[in-house]
Amino acid sequence: MPSSMYDSAFEHVRSMWIRSVLFVTQPVFQRLLPDPYIEAGNVRVNAKAAHVSRITMTEIISPAQCNMKGYAYAGTILGWIDIAAGIAAKRHAVCPSVTRSVDDVAFLHPVKVGDIVTIQASVNKSWTSSMEVGVKVEAESPLSDKKFFVAHAYLTFVALSPRPSAKTYLGRILSAGFQTVAVPELLPLSIMENKRFEMAETRRQARFSHKKPDHQQIRDVMRQWSQGLREMADSDAPIKRHPGYCVSGRNSPNREQEDDDEEVEEDEDLLLLQKRKSRRFSQDPRMKQQLKEKPMGFTFAEVVELVMPQHANTLSITFGGQIMAWMETCAMASANRLVKAYLLTASIDSLNFITSSGVGDVVTIRSVVSRSFNSSMEVYVSVEAENLLTGETKFTNDGFFTITAVDDDNVPVIIPKSVPQNEPGWELYEGGYERRLKRLNQREELINLVNASRQEAANAPSIRLN
Repeated sequence: MPSSMYDSAFEHVRSMWIRSVLFVTQPVFQRLLPDPYIEAGNVRVNAKAAHVSRITMTEIISPAQCNMKGYAYAGTILGWIDIAAGIAAKRHAVCPSVTRSVDDVAFLHPVKVGDIVTIQASVNKSWTSSMEVGVKVEAESPLSDKKFFVAHAYLTFVALSPRPSAKTYLGRILSAGFQTVAVPELLPLSIMENKRFEMAETRRQARFSHKKPDHQQIRDVMRQWSQGLREMADSDAPIKRHPGYCVSGRNSPNREQEDDDEEVEEDEDLLLLQKRKSRRFSQDPRMKQQLKEKPMGFTFAEVVELVMPQHANTLSITFGGQIMAWMETCAMASANRLVKAYLLTASIDSLNFITSSGVGDVVTIRSVVSRSFNSSMEVYVSVEAENLLTGETKFTNDGFFTITAVDDDNVPVIIPKSVPQNEPGWELYEGGYERRLKRLNQREELINLVNASRQEAANAPSIRLN
């Protein structure tokens, strides 16, 4: 037998033996580690009332959290949603909990600088080691006492072992890092809690039955664009002379011809706007788009971030809300390459976190406009994490952002068409129409649900306190 085959067989037997030993010893070793909750004099229970996990956060929108139009970034709101839901999950499980998935999130009203935002979260239902947390976001102006509904979200969290990390190398191997643990059963008491409890199981079955499409091909194309292995549609930026750096400058020799071309383009834009009589669109000349369509590769954007301790939870795992905020930044960059206007995030499709990233990892986010409509566009965003110590790169999650373009008066702006350049791009483009119909239906259902809830609250008998 050749020595290489002998070494390979030996390594295979050795790895199987190690896995067998760890499979037997890890659960035992985990139980030997102290539980900080029990050591503090508390007793773990098998069931908890739903209202115990309820939490209310209040935030004030600052200018640093807003775009140039003064509207808060959706990533900021998503970050608060994730934190509030995480606190509610930890309060119910009394264990570190990490985000597993986020259902579709639709924003029904923008939030401006100075607005007071209220985020309410509570656990709707718990299973063996996972929980669904419902989050409601409302806001009010500091100059008015009227509240308005902003968004609603459902997040799934998984509880991990609360036992401390082992101090030795052997102990860390035997403890196997993060292990899922059982969480208390949730006991709904009120009518609304029972309703949320029943609906949570329906949503859970829908998550399991939904088969997520594989977009690996377009992710490979974006990675090649990132590494310069494929020619992209855009070229190097031209040199723009600025009077602050140039003592004197000359006008373009073809300036008169350029003016004539601009007048022709303006006439074409006016004709296009006149044809779209069914809906009002912006006629602000500053929002005039120079091109009617752009290649999909032109909208490619990339954001690279280093995960710092402030971006992670107590287990050094990156906050799901932080990942979503970085995803929105990348999506905004892609959208702005397609259209020059004010941008607002209208919705985020459901996100499933396949793997997690941690402190010290490099997170790379890539995005591209998958399809554009009259005044809105769908942006596909993918995320991968790289461990610089081991060189391991892993795909963490992806999702679709819906972004709208408006002018100063919040009137929709007609945006160019995003044209696919390859087969993966066409697959992404063709699925955009069905995904848009799904979002519109879900938005309508959310509006009806909120209106029905308000009607029930208005018709409920008042309780007079003596």
